[in-house]
Amino acid sequence: MQFSHISAEQGQWIASACASADPSTVVAQIPVGYERYLRILHPALDEDDQLVSWGTVARSRNHIITAADLFETVAGLDAQGDPVEEDAWVDTDLPLDQLPEKQWQSLIYTLTENAEPTQKYIAGLWAGYAFIEGGDRIQIEQEPDPQLSDEENHAAYQTALAEAQKPAFGPEILNAAPLELGGGYRNYHLFEADAEFLARPLWAETVDGAQRQRPALAFSADKSWMLSTEPYDDCTILGGSAALIEAVLKNPDLEMIEVGQFTRIGHSNEGL
Repeated sequence: MQFSHISAEQGQWIASACASADPSTVVAQIPVGYERYLRILHPALDEDDQLVSWGTVARSRNHIITAADLFETVAGLDAQGDPVEEDAWVDTDLPLDQLPEKQWQSLIYTLTENAEPTQKYIAGLWAGYAFIEGGDRIQIEQEPDPQLSDEENHAAYQTALAEAQKPAFGPEILNAAPLELGGGYRNYHLFEADAEFLARPLWAETVDGAQRQRPALAFSADKSWMLSTEPYDDCTILGGSAALIEAVLKNPDLEMIEVGQFTRIGHSNEGL
């Protein structure tokens, strides 16, 4: 399992291709020109932390899901997750902002299972995660040890805080310009990785444990497919060949809607 930092220049083709697209369309995230595109829907969690599919929510309200629907449209909620319809689905919060780990792994296995063993992949880690740079954004709680004096407890706390606030990456990454895709938070550190790392990413081990965030964007080095999950999105968008999309559509672990490259997500655009 391997990954290494690479220059943002290797993702510039995405920025160039998507720069002039309507920001609500699929091709504002995935470049135009792929044969087919999918939205892979992120499930929500109920009060017992069990996954809830969009289909379950839609059936409860007799709603027919369309390619452009946001989860809140399906559930009868507003953007904050509060009900705006009398029959709104209120047994869960808004969807996860990334695919659950097992669903992500299943997706990556489908995308890579027929690739050459030497095929490499590019993974984009959202630059906004606090663990990357450490510092004051990371705070800890530590119960005082009753066997220590106030001064000793304070010193122990400061030592633990300093450890927690260490940056996860070195200056060669922190000082490198990220890939900027427009908008205030669409910036990513790029890494070359093998299929095993892509399926089970481990960016760093910190005081908070293993950092296994799913990549916010990923593509094969030959650019034959690309996926994108922007921060706070309710789905992962995938573009690829007709055969590859057909294989993903057959994956029983995933809930998906096929979309057109100019589908305007969040808008009524049936027939596009």
